[in-house]
Amino acid sequence: MRIVVALRSCLLISAALVALGAGQARAQAPADNLAMYRGPDREQRLIEGARKEGQVTVYSSMIVDQALRPLVNGFEAKYPFVKAQYLRDDPPQQLQKVMAEARSGRMVVDVLESTGLEAPVRAAGINQPFWSPELAGHKRLDPENMWAPSRFSYLGPCYNTNLVKANELPKSYDDLLNPKWKGKIAWSSTVIGAMLFITGVRNFMGEDKALEYLKKLAAQDLVPIASANRVVVDRVMAGEHSLCLDSFLHHPIISARKGAPIAPLPIDPVLTVVSSIMLPKAPPHPHAAMLFIDYFLSKDGQQRLQAADYFPSHSEVSPSPDLDKIVPTKIGLKENFVDPVKMNTHLARSRSIYQELFAK
Repeated sequence: MRIVVALRSCLLISAALVALGAGQARAQAPADNLAMYRGPDREQRLIEGARKEGQVTVYSSMIVDQALRPLVNGFEAKYPFVKAQYLRDDPPQQLQKVMAEARSGRMVVDVLESTGLEAPVRAAGINQPFWSPELAGHKRLDPENMWAPSRFSYLGPCYNTNLVKANELPKSYDDLLNPKWKGKIAWSSTVIGAMLFITGVRNFMGEDKALEYLKKLAAQDLVPIASANRVVVDRVMAGEHSLCLDSFLHHPIISARKGAPIAPLPIDPVLTVVSSIMLPKAPPHPHAAMLFIDYFLSKDGQQRLQAADYFPSHSEVSPSPDLDKIVPTKIGLKENFVDPVKMNTHLARSRSIYQELFAK
């Protein structure tokens, strides 16, 4: 899962949100009751409407060949009368695009799936609440139905198995402060990287202890890499660094299958985030949009994610067996869950801490 959210992009997005303002919510068409409809003829109504619409457009941050295309193929096999178009982009670019569409009064996107956009999309008045019978199989739901969990991610350190011996492995956050790691730890200087790591530390330590810890961590001379978490993992694999601080923990497992000298290192509590699926206001194909959301959240759709080495959010669909080694509940560790709202509200302070302590 490649999510590049550079600091400059985030600043531009924040400015754009302010410019869009509360007036955007008033400019949008009123929410279609179809999105919250729960009548017994719901599925029939969606199918009949989708037949007439004939297509659906999905924006997602999932990797195309690995997950997005297989998911779309499964949807089209179930609903062959709907042509599913998709656009894969990173969250900042997704947000800029849907905001531009909202300002123009002409939405192109029918379904939005991403990480970390739940709060800014809602603040801009772009999305609407929806209901699906498939929500019954999911946990950590939004009580106001503005988004639904599409997949989970677990983040934490990974290490080069040629450079770090098993008996040297850090077993806690405090172990990362050992002087022997000074200058040997890299991390992604992005929102879904350093800023999310800082937010996670603040979430489970509390503000005072977190700041004390982060000051000590800054003395370790972490190596910032202005690119996605996946790129940092690749550099650790290449032997440029011993440790990556903020990897998506399934990435090292996938690379290790191919013989790479890399392994995940989940540390208690394991930073956990959720990606979400959202419904824009006034989507051009509302019936097909709800059919796609239903399929994405269904066991069939979630099994497509399982096969792609993502972590399904459906309670009855487990991840691939060799990914169990990083699932906190399966290895006796706690989850440090940062929900979408907290991720957004804590961002400004986490960015400030990064600039003060780590940006040199």
